[in-house]
This record gives sequence, C-alpha cells and structure tokens, in this order.
Amino acid sequence: MKLLDTSAWVEYFKGSEKGRKVLKVLEEEEVYTSAITFAEITRWVVDNRGNVDSVLSLIRRNSVIIQLEEPILVESGKIYGQLRKIKKSIGLIDVIIYISALLHGLELVTGDYDFHGLPAVVMI
Repeated sequence: MKLLDTSAWVEYFKGSEKGRKVLKVLEEEEVYTSAITFAEITRWVVDNRGNVDSVLSLIRRNSVIIQLEEPILVESGKIYGQLRKIKKSIGLIDVIIYISALLHGLELVTGDYDFHGLPAVVMI
C-alpha cells in the first residue's frame, strides 16, 4: 500500500517517465492520497490552466483520501523541526504528507528530493 505525494500525482498528470512509474503503482497497489495534496495539486492545475474538477475527481476515484486528523497534525508538528535539521528545504505540508503515510503504515511514493533517504519512501 502506497501514499502518492503531490509530486507523484503531478508527474502522472504530465505523462512523464516518472508518471509512467506512478501509473504502474496505481495499477498494482492500493493507493492513498493525503487531503492536503488537494491544495497543492489544485495550485499546480490552475498554474497550468487545467481542469481542477476533473483532476480531483480522478484522484478521488483512484485513491483513498486520508483526512487531516489531529494525530497526523500533532505528530507533524513534533517531527517538522527534527526533519528540518537534516532536510533544510522540507516544508510543513511535505511533513504532513509524510506523517500521514507513516501513521497509516504506507510507503510514500514521491519525486520530491526532500524525502530522499527517509524511511518508508519510494523515489520515482
């Protein structure tokens, strides 16, 4: 079971080589997405003049959405400072997505180098 990071979804929608790897994950695994990804992917779709409704609908159809519940947010706040010491440019939204995966026992699939080398991360 995998959680797709925003960067993985972006690659999928771009149809890139990395996106083809994401397609394979979608075909072979049970896939999850953090609800906070909707904010990031919406910004990307708007910036690229895409159709927000169709993109979000596809994500909903192809993954289980993990809501932003208190344990995820509290743990993210605890871990954020620790991760910033080793990953200088990692953002709080990235940490929330990462902690969502960890607390649900999922591997995080990502193309974001900020996650490189962290436990339970699969780089595309």
